[in-house]
Amino acid sequence: MKQKHTIFGMFASFVCLLNCLVFVQQVRADDPKTIAVLYFENNSIVDKDKLDPLKKGLADMMITEMSKIKGIKVVERQRIQSIIEELNLNETDMIDKTTTQEMGKLLGAKVMLFGGFSNLFNDKLRIDVRLVRTETGETLKAEEETGELDEFLTMLQSLVKKIASDLDIKLSSEDEDRLEASKDGNFDGYVTYAKALDFEDQGKKMEKMGKKSEAKSAYENAKSMYQKALDESEGYEPAKQKIDEMALVISKLK
Repeated sequence: MKQKHTIFGMFASFVCLLNCLVFVQQVRADDPKTIAVLYFENNSIVDKDKLDPLKKGLADMMITEMSKIKGIKVVERQRIQSIIEELNLNETDMIDKTTTQEMGKLLGAKVMLFGGFSNLFNDKLRIDVRLVRTETGETLKAEEETGELDEFLTMLQSLVKKIASDLDIKLSSEDEDRLEASKDGNFDGYVTYAKALDFEDQGKKMEKMGKKSEAKSAYENAKSMYQKALDESEGYEPAKQKIDEMALVISKLK
């Protein structure tokens, strides 16, 4: 009788363990893949200096579009900016393999996205991205899009779909709808949006240092620039959200 109880107990434990393993596997399958989008390189032939703000801006906009995919968890750009400031990294550091791998680990990202853009002749823009496994530095996949400047958002959306496929993530109809909800506007508006990000980052830096007056001034500049971006881009929704965000931040500094 005792032996029967022992065998039954072992069987019950085995079933419990099996159920736990199945549960863990389901959790892992449902977990979104964490990816960090690092700042882009400017390889432009035309208007290189004018488009320099897009190094940061393009990363921000890519994060916005990728965040619309439920199966992907994207590291916030502000966290990346904070690491850059804390480690006092410059542009050379940003393309150093060891440094970027360390950044990926600090950000808790399994995959990092490196990118570059080139403003070509005849109003053509090329965007290149590369997915890298943080732990090993192995390149998983490289993608690119080339199109007209006024197809900027469409190009980003196409890249996001390719990236999702590379990460074995199947887009739902809701994912598709969220991506396609944003329509192309004037390219100059996106560049203005990218410039506004720099003012916002200056404001956050000044605020951390306790320089409220300088922080408020930077935030006000950012708010004005976001408003200009909203007008130029014919209604880019993230610019509208940033205007409201800056207004709230400024009100708290009074």
